[in-house]
Amino acid sequence: MQGTSMSELYEYLTYRRDAEFIYDGTTYVIQPEISDKKSWLVIWMISDMPKCICKREIPPEGDIPKDIIDAVLSDKCFDGKSFVDIEKFVEVTVIY
Repeated sequence: MQGTSMSELYEYLTYRRDAEFIYDGTTYVIQPEISDKKSWLVIWMISDMPKCICKREIPPEGDIPKDIIDAVLSDKCFDGKSFVDIEKFVEVTVIY
């Protein structure tokens, strides 16, 4: 991964920060958000029509548990591959 390390990414996500990254020419964002009166950790594919490709419920406040971050980063939402699988091809461009 370029732009940060996996351990730093976990730390950012734990503290509810957003991470924007590029994989195979497409921009994605991993972020906590609120919808349907619940809190979620999601991965969005950013394009003309943004698309949520992964979504896991998180506690409404406080740190995001490691097991939820693991589940999101292990979800095979990148054409049958997980973030863990593609990590070496990812460039983190912005941490919010």
